[in-house]
Amino acid sequence: MGEAYKLECGHCGYHTNVFVGIGFMYVDLHSIASFVQEASLKQRIAEFEKEPSTRYKACNALYRCRACRSLRNELYLEMKSDSDYFVAACSCGKCGEAMHPVPDDPGAVQLDCPECASGKLTATFFMDWD
Repeated sequence: MGEAYKLECGHCGYHTNVFVGIGFMYVDLHSIASFVQEASLKQRIAEFEKEPSTRYKACNALYRCRACRSLRNELYLEMKSDSDYFVAACSCGKCGEAMHPVPDDPGAVQLDCPECASGKLTATFFMDWD
């Protein structure tokens, strides 16, 4: 089960909703492949599906860009087998830098406001989701 948070900046009023955690669509790799758009990621998933030793972790994650403070809510996918390892990358749509996942609870980390850079975001839980 996942959790939804509202992120708000007390300085400029910026706000956004983020969804983190695991939903029913993450029950297996085939299900994940059904909703990803990127062809190369679909291909990597198909390769790991053929390997009996595959283990994976998938969830909705909040990513942040350390260069420009942008935030993005994306799929986190890590797959391991006896012969291969893969972690899906997330790049910033604003500046192109690599983005890094924030821990499962966005309230556990002080995030800079992506709009004003002066404020810190406050995370408020508002619902569970599947």
